[in-house]
Amino acid sequence: MKKFIKSNLFYSVMVLGTFFVLAVASGEEATEKEVVEKLETEEAIQISSTQIYKDYDDNEVAADNKYKDKVVEVKGKIFDISKDFSDDIVVKLNGLTDNKYEIVGVSCTFDKSHNSEAASLSKGQIITIRGNCDGYMMGPNISGCSLVKSE
Repeated sequence: MKKFIKSNLFYSVMVLGTFFVLAVASGEEATEKEVVEKLETEEAIQISSTQIYKDYDDNEVAADNKYKDKVVEVKGKIFDISKDFSDDIVVKLNGLTDNKYEIVGVSCTFDKSHNSEAASLSKGQIITIRGNCDGYMMGPNISGCSLVKSE
């Protein structure tokens, strides 16, 4: 009898776990679709990289109210092009004016599908990106980025 109960309990937990994983995965998929649609349709707040950086540096709470979870188009000078831990492309735009020792700046994350676009960029180049502002963590973070214009 104990073996029967343990066996049923095991299978019940496995079935519930499977449903949980499927529910979470389907929820993430819908969220990704919503973000893509938002980036394509929502009007963007246009701002320079130095201004959004200054706004967050001055008052993170006020800047979050203004930018977080909103579509932004940020124009600035590239000072770093790299990849993050998941192999997504990160382009950092200047946050400070004329500081050659800057290490933080505005982080703009591009999906791997933008690899050829990112490969054509260079440090010092002025670009405009479009993405979703995720708030502040060691500088403003913009995700889901796409290149709008390069100069």
